Amino acid sequence: MINRCVFYCRGAVILGNESQDSPAPNANKREQVSRKITQLVDNLPLFPTDINQLLSSAVKPAEDGTEILRLIESDPKLRSQLLALARSYFGRAEDFESIEDAVQHVGVRPFVQLIGISYAREAIQQEFAALKYLNDYVDHSEDIYIATDILGGICSLPREQRQMHALAGLVHDVGRLAIIVADNKTSSRVLGTLWERMVSVVHEEKAELGMDHCDVGARICRRWNFSPIIQEAVLRHHSPIMNGDFSFAGALIFLSHFVSASDPSGEIIASLLSSNVLSKLDLNPVDFEKARDQYESRTQK
Repeated sequence: MINRCVFYCRGAVILGNESQDSPAPNANKREQVSRKITQLVDNLPLFPTDINQLLSSAVKPAEDGTEILRLIESDPKLRSQLLALARSYFGRAEDFESIEDAVQHVGVRPFVQLIGISYAREAIQQEFAALKYLNDYVDHSEDIYIATDILGGICSLPREQRQMHALAGLVHDVGRLAIIVADNKTSSRVLGTLWERMVSVVHEEKAELGMDHCDVGARICRRWNFSPIIQEAVLRHHSPIMNGDFSFAGALIFLSHFVSASDPSGEIIASLLSSNVLSKLDLNPVDFEKARDQYESRTQK
């Protein structure tokens, strides 16, 4: 069983507290860090041309997968890599003997997003290698992928939509890495904040930096040409309900944090989890407990 801390949610950010007695230096630091974040995002490596071409093709409404399959099959090395990825995330090894099997099983759009995310994760490992606790970020992203996939199933999402939303979990916190590097806090823990800050943390970031890690993450996802669903999930995963506007994609990622964290008594989740988020997803507490049971079963070692 994965060991988890009862009182901490690994999906929120810790930023250093600045003194309230020196507004001028704080304002100067805000400008400096914001500029560094923008430069960092702008300087992130772009994907190879063929991968960008795949991502661009996959979002076209009329795309039936024919062109994508042609592009993949023309590159034996890419084909081999993608089959391994598909088996890891979408099914058992025996499920997929060919790229066509993988696309038929899960749909062309999530399959191509997985291609992009695999390249993104390589870039993340390289660009944010200075972070002492980068592996914690990777582990957390995998946890949220699993929990979101489970919630998508309980919500009866079609297979393709379920995987599209789940894949957002693999990159949902990438903006946090950019903030930490820009703020020169590479030795800080990447994850670990009190439950009650799941919503307030983004307001604190905006006040301190003029942006939050969700904004930054969405900008990174746009740079990497990820689908609108993934961009929305990343942008709204701390604010699924905002000024009356509801984000289904953001809500799945938000709720998955509660599914993947331990709370044996149920008291913390009962007091902090917004019932509005559950009801908007057409879920109830029984569904939530079912999701948690499935998560524990899938993550047992």
